[in-house]
Amino acid sequence: MAMCGSDSKRLSPLERPHLFYLRCCPEPMTRFLSRPELEAMGFESFGNDVKIDRQAVFINPDTVSLGDHCRIDAFSLISAGAEGVRIGRYVHLGASCQIFGGGGAVLLEDFSCLSGRATAYTSSMSGRLLINNFIPNPTLPEAFRSMRQGPVILRKHSCVGCGSVVLPGVEMGFGSVAGALTLVRKSVPEGVVICGNPARVLLHRDRAELERLEEDFFASEWGQSGS
Repeated sequence: MAMCGSDSKRLSPLERPHLFYLRCCPEPMTRFLSRPELEAMGFESFGNDVKIDRQAVFINPDTVSLGDHCRIDAFSLISAGAEGVRIGRYVHLGASCQIFGGGGAVLLEDFSCLSGRATAYTSSMSGRLLINNFIPNPTLPEAFRSMRQGPVILRKHSCVGCGSVVLPGVEMGFGSVAGALTLVRKSVPEGVVICGNPARVLLHRDRAELERLEEDFFASEWGQSGS
């Protein structure tokens, strides 16, 4: 909501954080990091037209690669491990997404996306905790814990819906979708749309149609200008 005139002057910075942010940041300032700022972040690599919101957070950016035209929105957290986080072309991470890569590689192929508040884990508590009385606390040595670890992969045109959680070892197949608030405990086959907890299959997407739409995009003025 835009504010102006004497009304805005009576509000404290906490009551008008957007105005506080704009006034305190050096000029010129945009929502997304500039290319020199991206270079200063120390990413393993990044492509053209990469849009990273200033309020996104990266841990171990030297193992993060960003493809052309990807976008990461505000308050997202990307915590990369030794095996890295690879983000392809035209990938979108919505606001407040979280990727935890300490337990394995994370791969988001071209045109995939994580909707707002979606989370991907490469490490989580194992079911053995319920049987063998391990302690679910990351501050303790591994001998006292039981963790499940594995990579997370989103193939081309796959999507994880708002508020959903992807567990270690999951591969979202080409064009597959997890609807909002879904717990993705196991891999999803190509084109399958699931939703819920426990997840159930709702419908299937057609690979040929997705590939046709991709071809149409690259043949359009938008795809041509971004190539």
